[in-house]
Amino acid sequence: MLSSIALALALAGAPADSILLRVLTLNDFHGMLEARQYPWSSGRPVGGMAAVKGMMDSRAAECGCPSLRLDAGDQLQGSLPSNLVFGRSTVEAFNALGLDAAAIGNHELDWGVDTLAVRIREASYPWLAANVFDSATGKRPAWARPHALVESGPYRVAVIGYLTPATRSIVVERNVKGLEFRKGRAAIADALAEARAQRPDFTVIVAHEGAFCDSIACVGEIIDLARELDSTEVDLIVAGHTHTRIETFVRGMPIVSARSYGTAVGIVDLLAIPDGGRRWRIRVEPVYADRIRPDSSVIAVLDKYRPIVDTLARRPIVRLRDTLMSGRGEFPMGNVLADAQRATGRADFAVMNNGGIRRPLLPGLVTYQDLFEVQPFGNNVVVLTMTGAALEEVLEHGLEPGYPDAHVSGMTVRYDPTRPLGDRVVEIRGRNGKRIDPRRYYRVAVNDFMAGGGSGYVMLRPLRQQRTGKTDLEALIDWLQRQPAPVKAPMEKRWIR
Repeated sequence: MLSSIALALALAGAPADSILLRVLTLNDFHGMLEARQYPWSSGRPVGGMAAVKGMMDSRAAECGCPSLRLDAGDQLQGSLPSNLVFGRSTVEAFNALGLDAAAIGNHELDWGVDTLAVRIREASYPWLAANVFDSATGKRPAWARPHALVESGPYRVAVIGYLTPATRSIVVERNVKGLEFRKGRAAIADALAEARAQRPDFTVIVAHEGAFCDSIACVGEIIDLARELDSTEVDLIVAGHTHTRIETFVRGMPIVSARSYGTAVGIVDLLAIPDGGRRWRIRVEPVYADRIRPDSSVIAVLDKYRPIVDTLARRPIVRLRDTLMSGRGEFPMGNVLADAQRATGRADFAVMNNGGIRRPLLPGLVTYQDLFEVQPFGNNVVVLTMTGAALEEVLEHGLEPGYPDAHVSGMTVRYDPTRPLGDRVVEIRGRNGKRIDPRRYYRVAVNDFMAGGGSGYVMLRPLRQQRTGKTDLEALIDWLQRQPAPVKAPMEKRWIR
């Protein structure tokens, strides 16, 4: 919180609505170091760390005020230039950005805590997570620093980290074994108290947790957390995880989230107003790389890693006729992935979790890097043998949100979202049109993340896994290269409401 002395000094002689502090934010960067086009960008390049830094430098300079640069987690995992060196290139780019502090995101754990600890040591900024505990000792692991005090101009700012409690179910089990991810204000109460004991001018939470907003309201875990807090103990929440745009206030606290992949920057200003008080202003601005002067220090980092990446990244794989969209519910990209895994496993059916599908594909030539970014996690394709009744349980879990949150291959599923949870599947039919027999055994291809209980598919854990020897990415490449060129998007509906 802004102390009365600091506030008086800051306001003395300040013009109306002058900016006392500017906070520039990122979240869910996912190693997207280079600018790229998106289906919504009308052919224009967006993002890339060189453009992000150029934009942040410009926005910091234009206000002539103290500023901070904060990140809400999931920095490393998701692009070839980052993954080939286990995130080292992205940490170097964030060092060049001048980041002040970051939350640890769930994908920071994808390569295990040992690799994360190395990346933390390489960073010039603190990585924070106050709600992570060792389940045996009840203490925070050494790598889970709860808070940090950073300075900007005359201000001392306490920053507290928060990692989504869902991490336990969305990270491969071996990497979160022995860890507990606690929820809500109670999980960070001691960190809040310790941070406030340092008498900061402001307290900020960087939270790898998010929400979904429409024109009426925002709903999600970060909103629930904010309602447990108030503006006497926290001034600002920088959110992430849901890859959404958030510009809202809860109990007087601004909450900001700047989409994902470095395609936007959050700008939160603390303004001095004529009545002697203050107010917050939030906005999220897109990062169009064609109108921003790229930063040379970041370009130098990227150039350092290009020889490692380029030959593999630019390898042409296939030509697409159609856009393979991704998003919510059922979409063509997910059906392609499910088809590829069923073919690789020579299985009767396949089920693919939507959380593992990271981007769409545009028509035209598709490179290895493009496909890598669709499925960057290196999950292995396995085949499970289960009864039709067990398969129905899997599909019921995929319908928990009230709409399909998974993709299927080799079947069509009729469902009724108005029925009670666990009883929404009306019928399942195979490609031959015959109903699935609840007592018969079938071969079902999935990735090993799901087979280990990831994304809540705990019913799959007891089943014996038959490994195919191929990753999900290798399965996708093999399948695409066997299709007539240019590859068409599968347009049939497999989930029928």
